[in-house]
Amino acid sequence: MNIKRRSLLLAALAMLPLTGALAQADFPSRPIRLVISFPPGSTSDLLARHLGEHVSKTLGQPVVVESKPGAQGVIAARAVVNSPKDGYTLFLGTNSSHAAYVHLIKQPKYDPIKDFTPISQFTVNPLLLVVNAQLPVHSAQEFVKYAKERPGKLSFGTGNTGGLVAAQLLKAQAGIDAVGVSYPGTAQATTDLVAGRLDFMMIDPLVIRSFVEVGKVRVLGLTSTQRLPSMPEVTPLAEAGLPGYSYASWSGLFGPAGMPPEVTRRLSQAFTKAVTDPATEKYFADLGFIATSSKPEAFHAFVQDQITVWGRLTKEAGLVAQ
Repeated sequence: MNIKRRSLLLAALAMLPLTGALAQADFPSRPIRLVISFPPGSTSDLLARHLGEHVSKTLGQPVVVESKPGAQGVIAARAVVNSPKDGYTLFLGTNSSHAAYVHLIKQPKYDPIKDFTPISQFTVNPLLLVVNAQLPVHSAQEFVKYAKERPGKLSFGTGNTGGLVAAQLLKAQAGIDAVGVSYPGTAQATTDLVAGRLDFMMIDPLVIRSFVEVGKVRVLGLTSTQRLPSMPEVTPLAEAGLPGYSYASWSGLFGPAGMPPEVTRRLSQAFTKAVTDPATEKYFADLGFIATSSKPEAFHAFVQDQITVWGRLTKEAGLVAQ
């Protein structure tokens, strides 16, 4: 190799860190994909689209929501894990994908800590205990008494991990025996609840609200200890005869592991701005969510803690890895 050629090569190599830094400084220079593991029209889809519209104005590039449901969220999660580590492919993760998953799957397809870059938390999502309106109970206390008098006779539906864990916790802490029916999604389970083929469910407020308003189902309690801003009249189960009962799902933003810190910081700031906007807080409240946000380091610590918490929750609920 002659001296001139070697000098050019060394100069090119010296420019590589600068090129990367310039690319990060210009981020984003093209559309961002936000992958979700839920179908179009779901509450997570609505949440993602609302945030995407807000963030696109801040960053000057479109945020395109891409739905990849199926396989308990694995399809969506792995699509992000296997993507370039440049911040252009992100994941709307939840307690199901990042806390419960490792306790419910014998051979996990990804590591929720090692394979992702935590960016920011979005929401805390309590569920509602609801019953078919034909069931002759009007409070959580009446429901527990009614169920205990009919061991093995009542049925409940689940369409996701959160609803399953919340229902199993209810069974364990209330000491009731009920039959669980698994569905591909919450919509199918809701249809059977409204039709009277199921007796009760633990469900997202938005999914069930219209049926509550027309008297098809009845709300008996809230799974979290913190009341919902949009439904302050609903009593937490912990205050309704089940002291110590506490359950809430959550959601947040992740990228693939190894993302540049500056890109992570920029995304965190943009999404935090969106989440803390008063219009977003109201929109989330209408969906049945409680808006929250965090910096990447705090969110990382939160996820690690939640893996421990969900290990306890799944154990208390009597669930084992499949």
